Amino acid sequence: MKTNCEVKLSQLRQTDLRPAALILGRAMRDNPVHVRAFAISDAERRRRALEWFFRPVLLGLHQRGLIYGAYRDNALVGICGIARPGFCQPAPLEKLSVLPAIVRGNPLGAALRVLNWTAAWAHRDPAGPHWHLGPVAIEPSVQRQGIGSALLTAFCVHMNACGAVAYLETDRQANVHFYQKFGFVVVAEANVLGVPNWFMSRPGGHPRKGLYAQAPLSQ
Repeated sequence: MKTNCEVKLSQLRQTDLRPAALILGRAMRDNPVHVRAFAISDAERRRRALEWFFRPVLLGLHQRGLIYGAYRDNALVGICGIARPGFCQPAPLEKLSVLPAIVRGNPLGAALRVLNWTAAWAHRDPAGPHWHLGPVAIEPSVQRQGIGSALLTAFCVHMNACGAVAYLETDRQANVHFYQKFGFVVVAEANVLGVPNWFMSRPGGHPRKGLYAQAPLSQ
């Protein structure tokens, strides 16, 4: 699928997850909840910690959801993860697979803070069926060039087609304004690890017959 900012969107394969984790580490290095959870003052060390953290996270999401990439000149420049309805939260074994990445080389207490953060998000997960959006990240060097908008536009087109509710969490005020452009509204706010977080939902419409089970983005 081509977009108006000259990127191609396609579903990631398992072999694409490592470069996707690299993008997440760079793009989300300074997110307030990540800074607080990992408590690593050095930005480069925090980037590496997030890269290791997101590797098993993406592997788990790949198995219970969908991960789409935005490519420019055959290079991965953005990702959009989506968990299927009923599979938003990782199973116990998946949670255990992430623990080594949290503990590995990180300050004492990081694992507990990460668990508290993810538990606070899971506690607010809607009870009804919904597609859970995230993580969404764009390579820092090409941000503000329409790549994130291309991913969200494609996502919303398919949410509209299947009449599905979508949901996300964010710890950045700028992200709130971005997602509001695509029909998301803030349904709750809370401090997580002392950091303001926003919980957003996008209502579903009337589904077109036969589309609910399709992937939310074109390949």
